[in-house]
Amino acid sequence: MGERTDKSFLVEASIISISNFAVKIIGVLFSIPLSNLLQGEIAVFNAAYSVYAMLYMISTAGLPVATSRMVAASAKRGRAKEARQIYKICLLLFGVIGFVFALAMFVFADKIALWTTHYNSVYAMRVIAPTLFFICVVSAIRGYLQGLRNMVPTAVSQFIEAFFKLSIGLGMAYWSNSQGHSPAVQAAFAVLGITVGVFFGMIYLIIYSRFSKNIYTPLTDYGCDSNGAIIKKLAMVALPVTITSSALYMSHFADTIIVKKALIGSGFSEAVANEMYGAYTGLSTKLADLLPSTFVFPIAISILPAISGALAAKKQKEADEYIHSSMRISGIIALPCSALLFVLARPLICVLFGSTWGKPISMLDGDTVMPVDLAATALSILAIGIFFISLVSTTNALLQAIGKAYLPMIAVSVGAVCLVVSDLILVNITAVNIYGAPIGTLICYIVAFSFNTVSLKRSGVKCVSPVTLYAKPFIAAVAAGAASFGIYTLCNLISGDGRLVNLFRLGISGVVGLVVYCVVILLIKGITEKEIRLLPMGNKIATLLLKLRIIK
Repeated sequence: MGERTDKSFLVEASIISISNFAVKIIGVLFSIPLSNLLQGEIAVFNAAYSVYAMLYMISTAGLPVATSRMVAASAKRGRAKEARQIYKICLLLFGVIGFVFALAMFVFADKIALWTTHYNSVYAMRVIAPTLFFICVVSAIRGYLQGLRNMVPTAVSQFIEAFFKLSIGLGMAYWSNSQGHSPAVQAAFAVLGITVGVFFGMIYLIIYSRFSKNIYTPLTDYGCDSNGAIIKKLAMVALPVTITSSALYMSHFADTIIVKKALIGSGFSEAVANEMYGAYTGLSTKLADLLPSTFVFPIAISILPAISGALAAKKQKEADEYIHSSMRISGIIALPCSALLFVLARPLICVLFGSTWGKPISMLDGDTVMPVDLAATALSILAIGIFFISLVSTTNALLQAIGKAYLPMIAVSVGAVCLVVSDLILVNITAVNIYGAPIGTLICYIVAFSFNTVSLKRSGVKCVSPVTLYAKPFIAAVAAGAASFGIYTLCNLISGDGRLVNLFRLGISGVVGLVVYCVVILLIKGITEKEIRLLPMGNKIATLLLKLRIIK
């Protein structure tokens, strides 16, 4: 794999990463005030959103991946006409699927709310329902453009969605609160921002795909498969991917049903169970999702068309090097994220949401726990899973790209079953209670990652042993976590309290941890010069390190 194609792949990943980072920051700016506004009633918003997320994944998970992969293969062969035909078919299919799911969610919102025991989420579900149609159209266009290796429109549309989510959603939620509306109505106004944002993101992509002059594929092969053949191929690629992604979201949706019911069944009142579930979903899962989706998931998005294109052009060596690079970079990024979040979970939650968030929770043993303490423990458990979540995303994309899309489907389905079983057993144990949910999530992703790793080995992919790939980055991550914890503890002893002071301590601890990670991974040769050059600004960093004789 030449330097040009190496950098092309990382540039694409960087575009999505930067966009995701900006979007996630906006998302945090949305989530923190909303959580503080609704407090424990944030569970109403999260319940509606989890139903939407499940239906969204079922309706859109497979076809964008199939579109991206097939368009990339057609473009690599110079079949511009076929690439465009794939896009048209996908757009039509997406539109129909999105309309059906949007209508179903709107009509059956009351029954879904009754089934999940989140009775106050009906309004929010109906407000967010049209988004399913909009996002299906958006996904079709994004899949087409990503297949052509054009990541900029995806990035811009994501930013548009996030901007309106923040401005409209948060603004309307505060207005509703000032009018004395119930939490159910406030949550509905909050999700209105998501609906408006996705609508305008869709409008932008429609205009871009219709009028942009940057969409170009050399027409050197005039061949084009029939519509029937294209639809059949789409189904063969999309169905396993849809089942793979949907299984995970179905399992997380099961949390919405199982966790609260299990807490009530173990002796907690409905109000306390709602507070616990709100703290877990409103604080812990929001922050745990932030890091992998910002820095690692874009690698999976970018690697699929890159590998598909290389395989279509019969460049096996180039595809193998893409696979190795994506696995290594994913782990090198994910490990310090896991380590730092594990040791800094509580201070991070306190800085973002305040130490007095929510009402004190009365446990069954008579103790009283603050929601932030409950959420911090859950977040530390989820932090361990960040590494596995990130690698599941990357290995899923790798297996899909090499034509083994049914294997991630099996891996994730088995993991999802483990999650549901873990929830049913662990949450019902009084001493474990809500912590059974993050433990179940951790078990789910460990199982899925293990299955994918074995599958890659059996598919003939080289250098995928976790010990070979991640032993040295793991050592560096442990050192970083220890350094961050030590610095935070020291600062805690010599400084006062307060949100700004906590922010300062958290910032110092995080920076020290990252510096230690970089120093240790270089000292123990846990990253190569080539891998450094693949990172954003990697050439400049590698050149500086060579001058300083830190690397050779």
